[in-house]
Amino acid sequence: MIFGTADNVLVQELLYAKEVKLMSFRQAEAYTRLFPALSHVVLPEGLLDLAHKKPPADIHLLAATTNLVVRKNLHPAIVYLLLDAAAEIHNGAGWVHKAGEFPNPKSQDFPLSDYAERFYKSGRPFLLDYLPFWMAAYIDRLILILVPVAVVLIPLMRIIPWLYSWRNRRKLYRCYGELKNLELEVIQNPQREKMGDYLESLDRIESFINKIHVPLTLFNEVYTLKEHVDLVRSRLSRFVQPPKEDHAGSRNSPG
Repeated sequence: MIFGTADNVLVQELLYAKEVKLMSFRQAEAYTRLFPALSHVVLPEGLLDLAHKKPPADIHLLAATTNLVVRKNLHPAIVYLLLDAAAEIHNGAGWVHKAGEFPNPKSQDFPLSDYAERFYKSGRPFLLDYLPFWMAAYIDRLILILVPVAVVLIPLMRIIPWLYSWRNRRKLYRCYGELKNLELEVIQNPQREKMGDYLESLDRIESFINKIHVPLTLFNEVYTLKEHVDLVRSRLSRFVQPPKEDHAGSRNSPG
């Protein structure tokens, strides 16, 4: 039994030998299901010689998977070098495979290295060309951590200013709600004996406003709220003040 690639000299000699016939596996797909290390490949009709139509029909073949096995303690930089070399050698198209099909992490008889898994997902870290391996690996891992974090933080950074502003405005909205309720109560029950309670509630609202701590950007809204408090107080004062007496009365005639 001989194992070799299509460009192997002995394989080429056997392919073109007249007394040797290339056997087609009719059950090639079944073999691959039973033995995952095998792959079902097809040698297309006329690939060896288009003019003489060789082979005369598609040939179904079985290809054995070759694993690149290293020790666990092998330096990761060498692992990347080996993977780079494997990609450079086997990345091109061949008779029975397309370009970029090999190398790949499929059908592994051994656990796949973490570095190899990252190599197949994102390629070789470009920082290895400029930095020592330990530093390049550290930065590369840091980027893998920061990218998902940034995806979460960027929307939060847009929401946080709005939340901060809403939190401060909520204090003012509370005062506006109490002020509105007080004004409605005065309008519905304009009783002079309750004006003291109304003024006391208004003073309490104003005292709360003076204790509110807000950023300078919201001070204009605070002063606007104070103006509205003064407006309600002026309306209340109209109910508290007694009506003016008429001084143009008639004179009594002497008796």
